[in-house]
Amino acid sequence: MTTPDPKHSFHVLRISDVVQETADARSFCFELPPELAPLYRYVAGQFLTFEVPWQELKLHRCYSLSSAPECDRLPKVTVKRVERGRVSNWFNDELAPGHRIAVKPPEGLFVLRPGELERPLVMFAGGSGITPILSLVKSALTATRRPIKLVYANRDRDSIIFRAELDDWRARFPGRLEIVHHLDAERGFMHAANAKDQFAGLEHADFYICDPGPFM
Repeated sequence: MTTPDPKHSFHVLRISDVVQETADARSFCFELPPELAPLYRYVAGQFLTFEVPWQELKLHRCYSLSSAPECDRLPKVTVKRVERGRVSNWFNDELAPGHRIAVKPPEGLFVLRPGELERPLVMFAGGSGITPILSLVKSALTATRRPIKLVYANRDRDSIIFRAELDDWRARFPGRLEIVHHLDAERGFMHAANAKDQFAGLEHADFYICDPGPFM
């Protein structure tokens, strides 16, 4: 019999905290027992896969880490409701501190280029696409000297996930983090022309983009 590889297996983790980010998005922090901590080491931009019981089925969903290992003690994912989304709505309606859930160790290649300390970063995020982008921003600000421009699109001001946290990071790094909020309610949808305006003079930067397909 082949022994399962723990790196590709689900392990049950306890939820230590739940944070209401907006009316339709919550963050979930997870405790790591000492024996599992090495398996759950991650780099900014990676994701966790969850196994959720649903009737007679077990559903698997991936959610990006919004924490960064350089500055957050516990791993954290942020889940926004999706219309008719069985798992996203279950996360937001049912999970609370103390609950346990099956989680696979971190995976993913949406990460910062290793060894790059100074090249500028230009980040485009829309809605819940901010989740891995925030992780990358925090890691780059903490561990490198890279200047960052973040362009973040949302429906309106109340739908901006991590608004206070982003303001705090901008205040801590005023010369390195520039944030442009694009609100559809005020300016219409972002399109190629006004997106291009945001990176004039930064064509040599590393670019990251995350959101549902139409935005990208």
